[in-house]
Amino acid sequence: MFQSRNDRCPAEVYLDNNATTAVLPCAAAAVLHHMQTCFGNPSSSHSTGIKAKVELELTRQLARQVIGASRGQIVFTSGATEGIQTSIVSALLDARSRGQTGPQTLLLYGATEHKAVPESLKHWNQVLQLGATIKAIPVDQHGILNEQVMTELLPQAALICTMAANNETGVKQDLAKLETLIRKVNPSVRWMVDCVQALGKMSLDIANSSIDYAPFSGHKLYAPKGIGFLYVREGAPYQPFIAGGGQESGLRSGTENLPGIAALHAIFTELLKPAGSVFHSVDTLWSYRQQLLAALTELFPQLVLNSDAPYIVPTTINFSVPGFLSKDILDLFDAGNIRVSAGSACSSKASGSFVLDAMGLEEWRSQGAVRLSFGPAMSAAEIDAACRAIRRLVPVVRNCCLVLNDAQHSMAPPLAGLTQLKYEDLCSYLLVCPQSREAVVIDPVEPLMNRLVQLVQGQGLQLKAVLETHQHQDHPSVRVDFLNALGMHQPVAIDDNGWPAVAELKVGAFVLQTLATPGHSADSHSFLLYRGQQLLAAFVGDLVLPGGFGRLDLTGSDSQAFVQSLTQLGKVLAADTLLLSSHDYAQRFFTTWRLMTAENPEITAVLQAGGLSSTWRDKLAEQSQQLQQQQQYQCGIVEVSYSDAKALIGPADIAALLRQYPQLQIVDVREPHEQIAGEIEPLLPTGAKVQHWPLSQLAWALMSGAIEPSQQLLLVCRSGNRSLLAAKILNRLGFDQVYNLKGGVALLS
Repeated sequence: MFQSRNDRCPAEVYLDNNATTAVLPCAAAAVLHHMQTCFGNPSSSHSTGIKAKVELELTRQLARQVIGASRGQIVFTSGATEGIQTSIVSALLDARSRGQTGPQTLLLYGATEHKAVPESLKHWNQVLQLGATIKAIPVDQHGILNEQVMTELLPQAALICTMAANNETGVKQDLAKLETLIRKVNPSVRWMVDCVQALGKMSLDIANSSIDYAPFSGHKLYAPKGIGFLYVREGAPYQPFIAGGGQESGLRSGTENLPGIAALHAIFTELLKPAGSVFHSVDTLWSYRQQLLAALTELFPQLVLNSDAPYIVPTTINFSVPGFLSKDILDLFDAGNIRVSAGSACSSKASGSFVLDAMGLEEWRSQGAVRLSFGPAMSAAEIDAACRAIRRLVPVVRNCCLVLNDAQHSMAPPLAGLTQLKYEDLCSYLLVCPQSREAVVIDPVEPLMNRLVQLVQGQGLQLKAVLETHQHQDHPSVRVDFLNALGMHQPVAIDDNGWPAVAELKVGAFVLQTLATPGHSADSHSFLLYRGQQLLAAFVGDLVLPGGFGRLDLTGSDSQAFVQSLTQLGKVLAADTLLLSSHDYAQRFFTTWRLMTAENPEITAVLQAGGLSSTWRDKLAEQSQQLQQQQQYQCGIVEVSYSDAKALIGPADIAALLRQYPQLQIVDVREPHEQIAGEIEPLLPTGAKVQHWPLSQLAWALMSGAIEPSQQLLLVCRSGNRSLLAAKILNRLGFDQVYNLKGGVALLS
């Protein structure tokens, strides 16, 4: 479970066991034995087949003992998803045969169930044409099913699906209590219980319950992927999901996965040992949890648990940290070679956790949720190693100003130039003079406020101003709250955008000038950023967006003023001056005057004509209609289309690329805390030149001339996604020798 990459890189710590587990040595040995020695087909009548059949039936008997099911069927499957499908199809066909069809018939499931359950219900309800109504049973803040709602809905239900333990939060349902309620209200309703996360973590007594179906999965408990089993209560309706040769007594056709079943045999044997098992007692697992929590709290003192005792199994820790998205913590942990997840591995691309949403927890907790899960066979040595790995990140987090602290020395270089912070489509900016340590914040937003406060305080910056390009209509101003968080009072002599009573705002070697640019709103201003006589960038609010322009159908919008404002900007901006916006709906980070006019030919025509045209009016009407149809408020419309990076480079190709291009610059676009937590240099060929330019400082890398279109660049990040995004951004700006490392640091390790 722990592997070392090399002497300079710490061993991998795997804490995502709810997603999948390593195969236990005893299970791996059993797999190999039944692949090479006892490899017979259980359906064959000769001696080799008979041996295989004996193994099959012995494992079936062990499964009965493990789950406490002396009666009923144990059917070997490919895993939990197949077991869920089989259960649902069986129950729905039975319902149809009993005339339970139409919208008055209910199919119930817990609101926090794994997506495999509601998606299967929707699919088979449609395929089998039941026309039933599918309803989620709400849960309380602890994740426990609402008994009152169940009591109201159960009389009309043909099927109810619950789970023993939740895969994201570890919340366990009281199955005995549920059974009493279910059978009191509706004795004939079919009941499926997802037991995937239960084995080895909580006791099961299936035989003494009225559970009709219970699917299990092997790879969640140290067996290989592709093997599982389904319990079917004696007398419960059953429809074979796979027909064919009649294996499994006709209950599931297809040659049995004997190596996988042999692995289950080894796992079950360990579970049933009275002493000396690799699986630990519940008390031991709770002590492991406390050790991990102590290390996590040392790393993140403000950590908040999203689920906790007595409502959970001990092996899952689901937490959030104020000011952090789950991706921020995942990137940090992954750089430190610690593997955790943001919830279900099947839904890791979601922006928040539907499970925590169903529990009614705050949005920041849902969007910042991190799941750490260990298995019941985790050793004390592995827990100690995991705690040490987490604590190794403490100085990284503190010295990179991810949390406030009294550290005197930073491992990260002091901030310099411009940092662009993003939350979904919102952009905030921090400008820092490296010499004077003076700073300005532009367009702060609530989700990024804590991060900005930590950077200003942690870096010891002297804040000169907090500016807003305009009063945004999609979110309130946090300028006063931001200053209060820093213990500062808002200056009296400032305008509504935070601009002080000066013609130019000096920030060390930088100078900002303000320019009224109404159009998107009446109070819109652009801030021009100079260093000496050189115009570096313009903060344009929502007047111009990367790939589009701001909406002009709002209260205070003025299309004629918009044209005049662009005309003003066109007189002072160079073609390649960076335009930095308040929103970025297309993940392009910034644009330039040249790109803006090229991508919006209507604007070019309007600027040339010096006024409105029928084509422009039609464009605005079309934009207004599109924006009004959006489900979420947007401050403008952009065309979302990307150019591709010149080429994807596999890890094995780096050395050859360096020989071909000796001047090749490798650019690490991970954030500073990731770069420090997980060095990239030891993983690269000797002599590779590495620059560290986080994606948040890509704009400054361009403005400062650190990277130029003439250079050959190989971009690298954790997974290859952010570096590909950076490559696309640079391609738009005319960089034509940009490569992206496929799979990122993950495939280098």
